[in-house]
Order: sequence, then structure tokens, then C-alpha cells
Amino acid sequence: MPRLTALVMASVTTVLVLGCESRTPVGLTNELDVPSLAKGGPGGGTEFATRTPLPPLPGGQHGEAYAVDRAGSLIGGYSWDKAGRMHPVTWSLVNGSWQITAFSWDAAATSAVVRGINDQKEKAGTFWPASAPRAVIWNAAGNFTVLGCNELGEAFGISSGAQVVVGTYRSTGSSNAAVWRPGQCRETLPDLVAGSYAVAYAVNGDGTIIGGQSVGVPVRWRQVNGAWQIEQLDSRRGTVFGANSAGDLVGAVGSACDPSPTVGCSLDIGIVWFANGGSRTLPTLGGNITVPRAINSAREVAGSSWLSNGGGVPFIWSETLGMRQLPLSNGGWAFTISDVRADGTRLVAGAGGRPFSAQVWSDRNP
Repeated sequence: MPRLTALVMASVTTVLVLGCESRTPVGLTNELDVPSLAKGGPGGGTEFATRTPLPPLPGGQHGEAYAVDRAGSLIGGYSWDKAGRMHPVTWSLVNGSWQITAFSWDAAATSAVVRGINDQKEKAGTFWPASAPRAVIWNAAGNFTVLGCNELGEAFGISSGAQVVVGTYRSTGSSNAAVWRPGQCRETLPDLVAGSYAVAYAVNGDGTIIGGQSVGVPVRWRQVNGAWQIEQLDSRRGTVFGANSAGDLVGAVGSACDPSPTVGCSLDIGIVWFANGGSRTLPTLGGNITVPRAINSAREVAGSSWLSNGGGVPFIWSETLGMRQLPLSNGGWAFTISDVRADGTRLVAGAGGRPFSAQVWSDRNP
């Protein structure tokens, strides 16, 4: 069974699951349809974005969109079929409508997912043969290559301009951040503390800056003269979830944290860490939690934020326009954002609503 892809704690003891890839579709309990917020943030105004549910596989329903290419032309994620199997899929616009395409996978696998797309339309993701994950890359034609040298591992991102895939590999009793390139064995990224748990979630355009976590704190890896160096980004517990082509990173840290494994941490403060140094703390939509998941080349951020009534909703943030809720009744999450397209718009993709399904938003008045 695929493991949870992101955990966000709304309090020190309460866990909310963002994108669970479970066999039981996730239903949200908050009935949210706030017109003023859905029209661009507190104070109202004309609606700035349109939402489109992405189609599932025939007979299926539940799915999530985790990745979009920089051009905003191809979205990736997963969709369940009517037999209850999770397929790696992409969505693309055909004659003005979103069409779904499922990709081949290892015959021994029980499920698979796409988690990253580069400029060449290559997709990075994970197979689960016999519940043992393998990092994989699909080329533009849809043919797959299992990455590494027969180790267990999961892929969470791919560089936009290269075949550099990042994620985590598993060995006995531990998980370590890893880099894969087709035809090569993995590279193991250094830990802050040797032998501790680490994972890489995001990578920049040329594959030289990677973001994730080590020993439970957000970190950045840089490749300098062919060697990987690790840098701790914050003293609080947290992680990096996304990167843009320049290497700006985005993620969340905990405002209050008990490091004991039985209690855990509250990841509720959204932060941008700039590639050239410094950081920016993001606002909320009135609640006390903001969890960014992606950042584009214009430093626009997408993710989930909580309203004052406690409901989680997708958002887009920019320095000039601030925090804006994306329209979606019943709550949901934004996982990825494209660069600004030729017409001045950008795509945000994620999941939510009722029935729970993959979603895409396109803004009309950036």
C-alpha cells in the first residue's frame, strides 16, 4: 500500500492527511463555500480563477493531481480504475477539454503514481510491486525505466531541464534522500546526522539544488564542484515541499513542536527560502495554518491554508496580490503550479471537492 505523501498537523496532537493515495477516497467534512474568499480573498471582487474537475479513468472516481510542467500543458498524478487499482496518469487539453491518459507499469506492480514532469514531458514517479516501492521515469512516449540498482525507493520530483529525479530510498531500518539518473545507480544525499531519516521532495531546473528534510528539519542540498553539501534552513521542525527552476524553495515549519515521536510537530507556518539567501514567511487566509506545496519561476506559491473556521482550502499567493483562495466547495488542496503562460495565466492543480477528485484551476485576471 502506498504510504502517506504528506502529513500536516493542525495541532500538536491532531493529524490532517494531504493526499493519502489510499484505497478509500478521502471525504472532507468542512462544508466550505465562501463567496468573498472564492473571489480572490477577503474583501471580494470579481472571481479571478476557474476550476475544472479533471476526468477519472473510465468507471473510476478518486484521483489527485501532483505535478504540472512549467508550460502548463501537462498535468500528472493518479486515478483509480473501476477495479480499484491506482494508475499513473496525465491530463492534457484536447480541443478545449481535459483528457486523461494512463501509462504502462510493471506487471508485478499493484499501483503507481506520477509526481513530477519536466520540460521534455518525461514523468517521474513510483511503482509499488508487492508493496515494495521502486522509483521510475516514463519518457515522453510513455515507456518506463525503473531507476537505480534494484533498491527500494520513491520518487517525488524531477528537474524541469534535466533527467534528475529526487526522492528517498529505503534500506534496513532507515530511509535516505536520494538522486537518480537513468542508467546510473542512485546518489545518496548527505544527512545532517549520519544514518538519520531524510527525504528529498523537490529539485531545481538543472538538478543542482534540492530541498527536503533531514532529522526532521528543512534542508537544502547544493551540488558544488561535483559534491553534495547540506544546509539546515530552519531550527524548527519542518520540510521543503517544492522548488522552482532557479532553486527557490517552499515548505512549512512548526510554530510549536514536541520532537518526541509520540507527539510530533505542528507544520503550520509557510516559508519561501530564496536561492540567493534569505526567506519569506507567508500569510494565512484567516486561520492559523498555511502549508505551501509548490513555487513557480515568478515566485508565486500554491498550497493549502486554513480559514478562521478551521477549514482547509487551496490557495495561490504572490508578493503583489497576496493570499487568494482558489474556488472549491467542500475544501481541498493545491499541490502544484505552472509558470506564467504566454497569455499571462498559470495553472494550479490539486484535489478535493465532493466527490473527491483531481482538480485544475486557471486564473483569469493575474
